[in-house]
Amino acid sequence: MAEPIRLAAANEAEPQRLPRNIEAEAAFLGAILIDNRIIEDVSIKLQPDHFFEPLHGRVYEQILRLIDRNMLVTPVTLKPFFEADEAMRELGGPGYLVKLTADGAGLIGARDFAQQIYDLALLRELVTVGRTLVDNALDTSESVDPKGQIEAAESALYKVAEGEGETGSMKSFFFFFSEAIKNVEKALNSGGSLSGVTTGLDSINAKCGGLHNSDLVILAGRPGMGKTSLATNIAFNAARRWVREREDGIEESKGAGAKVAFFSLEMSADQLATRILAEQSGISSELLRMGKISRDDFRELSRASRELQELPLYIDDTPALTIAALRTRARRLQRRHGIGLIVVDYLQLLQGSSRANDNRVNEISEISRGLKTLAKELSIPVVAL
Repeated sequence: MAEPIRLAAANEAEPQRLPRNIEAEAAFLGAILIDNRIIEDVSIKLQPDHFFEPLHGRVYEQILRLIDRNMLVTPVTLKPFFEADEAMRELGGPGYLVKLTADGAGLIGARDFAQQIYDLALLRELVTVGRTLVDNALDTSESVDPKGQIEAAESALYKVAEGEGETGSMKSFFFFFSEAIKNVEKALNSGGSLSGVTTGLDSINAKCGGLHNSDLVILAGRPGMGKTSLATNIAFNAARRWVREREDGIEESKGAGAKVAFFSLEMSADQLATRILAEQSGISSELLRMGKISRDDFRELSRASRELQELPLYIDDTPALTIAALRTRARRLQRRHGIGLIVVDYLQLLQGSSRANDNRVNEISEISRGLKTLAKELSIPVVAL
């Protein structure tokens, strides 16, 4: 059996070793060079940045380029690209590529090696997040902003949890082209007008095709014009559509419904629930509060309440939320429940950071940017009143 390949990576001398498996990287690359079809069997999106050893990352990147051109990838076809590579020269030149194929053990466990390379890359990203968090927390030379640090840490952890940290965040045009085609197909299947989350209102859906991922939608109007009423109807319709699509066996990615998070800074949760119940039962919310309803009304109320119990509609009525706290809660809701739509009632009741409080215009601008960033980060629509 050939002697295992060992490389001294740039950060080998670290007192605390970062998670890595250089031998697994070498074995995986060797397996691809022996049989190019192996790369088609790897289900995870392994990127060059996931390799701990920079040379291995460059080799893998060149392999992907040649395979993309439908070229056969072997140590011979790779040789011209690495004759001037300094790291390769230190290992004896392009002959190192031949050494990668000397031990064919990688052919058996190529998929497992790829998964381990990916998992270790995520662990290294987690270590980086932890170190950054500790360094920032210990640094009190500038103005101390613990809430801002918590927000930044949770955002970084969310990216690691989604497998989209700093490594591998760049995607090819083909990826987004495929997503665009899926949206067109979704609109076609829904009757030719709906490619996003439904509002439940045909006239609005016809105008905008529903609420689309990464969009920040501002619902504006003077006081008492029905902004909250419209927003609660949109939230209810999206959640009810989600339930019905699951009952009909429609895949979530192909449906127009969504689980909804409703941040109600103006009304309490029970007030909002009463309003939704009144709208769906057709009974005045004022009569409901005073109990002035008939037995027929009560039966209709019971029917509506049973339907509402099954809805994936989550209400947070915490007053005076900061934009940072709202984003933190939204990330948790998506991790735990997979929400697909956020409604904020209403924007001016949110608070910005302490740095922006001296200027209300700057504060509202910060809040708007934060909501747009949240929509893009979670890849869901956000409706702000």
